[in-house]
Amino acid sequence: MRLSVSSLGVISLAIAATTLPFAEGLLKNGLLEVLLLIPVAWLLIASRTREYALRSVLVLVTLCVTVTFCDLLLRPFIGGRLHYSPMNLHQRRLPALPMLGRWDADVRFSGETYGDLAAMAGISTFREPRHMEFRTDTKGFRNDPLQHPLNAIVLGDSFAAGVGVTQRKTWASLLEQRLGWSVYNLSYPGGPYEQYLNFSIETHDLPLAPGAHLIWTLYTGNDLDDTGGETWDLDALPWRNGLSAALVNYRTFRDRSPLRQAWESVRSRWNGISEDVVVRPLPDGRSILFYRPQEVWGTRGRAEVERHPNFAKLRTTLREMHTRAGRMGIHMTIIILPTKGEVYHWLLNPDSTEEPQSSGFAQAVIAACRQISLTCLDSRAYLRSEARQIFRRSSDLLWWRDDTHLNDLGHEALATFVVHAVAGPIPQ
Repeated sequence: MRLSVSSLGVISLAIAATTLPFAEGLLKNGLLEVLLLIPVAWLLIASRTREYALRSVLVLVTLCVTVTFCDLLLRPFIGGRLHYSPMNLHQRRLPALPMLGRWDADVRFSGETYGDLAAMAGISTFREPRHMEFRTDTKGFRNDPLQHPLNAIVLGDSFAAGVGVTQRKTWASLLEQRLGWSVYNLSYPGGPYEQYLNFSIETHDLPLAPGAHLIWTLYTGNDLDDTGGETWDLDALPWRNGLSAALVNYRTFRDRSPLRQAWESVRSRWNGISEDVVVRPLPDGRSILFYRPQEVWGTRGRAEVERHPNFAKLRTTLREMHTRAGRMGIHMTIIILPTKGEVYHWLLNPDSTEEPQSSGFAQAVIAACRQISLTCLDSRAYLRSEARQIFRRSSDLLWWRDDTHLNDLGHEALATFVVHAVAGPIPQ
């Protein structure tokens, strides 16, 4: 059976059209390509039904072109509505080194957000809406324009970046206000190894004042999940350039398909509330949410932490960071942040009468820091004491009810702890 030139042209057009949704990011599953080509296969083998097969191929071409065009058209209009936080919407991989992340450069956002646990649960009544301002600099970190040589660099994950809190109320911004310092926030969600790399590759052109401080936060809830740490030699990293780096940007473009993200959101709601989200009642009837995988880390002992295969990598990262900061003349302080359940143990485990001690993670990290003469402080006891006092006075919390992260009061408390850590006695 020979195909006419027009049929061959339609088939070629159909094959090209079916690649559009994949190229644009609307579709990611390669099996769907096979399904989309069924009308083409029908046209190839059809004899008596060739007219119907040809019509189905033309419908396929129209459908693929239309949905791809619609997805492109909707990107600037509904992309932001598909995320509970602008810090999710604007994430991207660093083209030169894709193991690291950044936010888009020069973002200016002002609007309403809610918490990550409410998003996981998919139940709107759990949400604790708040206004948030989010701005990034030319590097893609959460900073306003630099005014002076830097007195301090803040390094860490989403807790140090201030997820869920408006720009001027993050504890990094509060350090500027309380100490009169110029502070650069080099934080981005990720593990200690990624934070070490970010510090190593970004500080060479930052203007540092004499005696500058590095305040590095480690988080009990997931930092030992960081599997990074194959090399600490910057020259040995898998750097990219040219086409290879451009493909990283292209993958970011594909990942931001609004129609695909909307579909994935609908699918997650069909699955119901995640078993990882723990819901507990407050005395006033509101709900407070906890994230089970992070709370597990808060209960593990020091010996178990030190046996974990990732702890040796973390120890090396601490040593390498200490050496690098020392060569730069930077005073380095590590602050260990507890999980929400460590601070609000009486809410997470209301039937427990046992008063939990410092986490095994905190004990192990403090011991590792002591071996290399590195200052390391656990903020758990202070935050727990502040949390109890504030709750007794006003029933307010240091964490958002619907989030794994600190709220405005939590950032104020942490800022107080950090100020005393770098400029005075640690509060008891």
